[in-house]
Amino acid sequence: MSIIRFHGGCHQIGMSCVEINTKKSKILLDCGMNPADNSLPNINSTDIDAVVVSHAHLDHCGAVPYFNFKKIYCTAPTIDLMYVIWKDISKLSKLYGEEDIKRAMDAIETLNYREEKKITEDISLKLHDAGHILGSSSIYLDIDGKKVLYTGDINEIETKTLRPADTNIDEIDTLIIESTYGSPMDIKPARKVLEKQLVEEISKTIEKGGKIIIPVFAVGRSQEIMAIISNYMRSGLLKTIPVYVDGSLIHTTGVYLSYSKWLNPKIRNSLENRINPFGDVKKANKQVFNKDESCIIISTSGMVQGGPVLQYLKLLKDPKNKIILTGYQAEGTLGRQLEDGAREIVPFKNKLPINGEVVKIEFSAHGDYNSLVRYLKKIPKPKKVFVMHGERYQALSLAMTIWKNFKIPAMAPTVGSILPLF
Repeated sequence: MSIIRFHGGCHQIGMSCVEINTKKSKILLDCGMNPADNSLPNINSTDIDAVVVSHAHLDHCGAVPYFNFKKIYCTAPTIDLMYVIWKDISKLSKLYGEEDIKRAMDAIETLNYREEKKITEDISLKLHDAGHILGSSSIYLDIDGKKVLYTGDINEIETKTLRPADTNIDEIDTLIIESTYGSPMDIKPARKVLEKQLVEEISKTIEKGGKIIIPVFAVGRSQEIMAIISNYMRSGLLKTIPVYVDGSLIHTTGVYLSYSKWLNPKIRNSLENRINPFGDVKKANKQVFNKDESCIIISTSGMVQGGPVLQYLKLLKDPKNKIILTGYQAEGTLGRQLEDGAREIVPFKNKLPINGEVVKIEFSAHGDYNSLVRYLKKIPKPKKVFVMHGERYQALSLAMTIWKNFKIPAMAPTVGSILPLF
């Protein structure tokens, strides 16, 4: 009997790591670290035959170099993006160093979407476009004739930078699906509405002569936000002011540009017409603290938990300035404190008063509840579903929806659960 063990991503967003153990082999689907506290999955890497990484976000790939894995599979853009992420972690947390990163890179074999690869004696692998970030994949496994789909993080709608998730998938026995926005209350406005909200919030601050801080994840969210701002400035609907960037998103945006064939055709068309879809951005410098200049500062990290964005928080002492949170803020992060209305935070040793405005506009790279339901309708009907990678309420809600609407047995396992895979 094949079993599945959940090392992370259950009743939380924090970390994804799923172990599949057949009689003949043992593999991991993702091996992430928790961005809130840098915690790692509790695994023994010596008996793992292979790791398949769905995409280059910290909570899915951050722990990989910490362990000594024999073989790692992912797409070509993912390896380049992971390198940037891993370098960041090695500087900030000292969990692993350059030699560990090199060892992990040497163990990676890249695959194109829909390319089939036998990865162990009894498991074949195929990757499908997940529409989440550049190179993101849903992982399709054939285990001695039984089929498993691990969605990873998915987005079923087209975005400024990416095509929607691929739903043209073969039969599925067991589905493992994310549930970041798995509750019926998690219905997001249309993308165009969000874009207009972002532009309006930026415009209001420009009129007051203020500065706008936008914390972002280095991969995905940052490129989406940069593309929107650039597009509206080019069209004249947003006043052209300096846009500064900081952190590893400078490098990750370079990766996006170098893999243009993997992006939304509109982005490719911009590049062919010699237009940089991400705009004329500058590396942030001391000029951003000049009181007389309105500007936009886009910087990592997305949950305001570390990285260069922390130094710009002092701008929030001034009520003219604004911070726009563009994605999910995990419990325990400074981003969540700001979202919850804290008027004082401690980014470093001293307390920092928050007099500026805090705005939340959810530009998630995850599908909302309606999108997840549409995705489930489009793919072949599985016989069993495991719901993971969501807070407790979201995971349980989506499991209930799947049972009620699709009549498929669905459960939301807890961390450490060991269950029959089929």
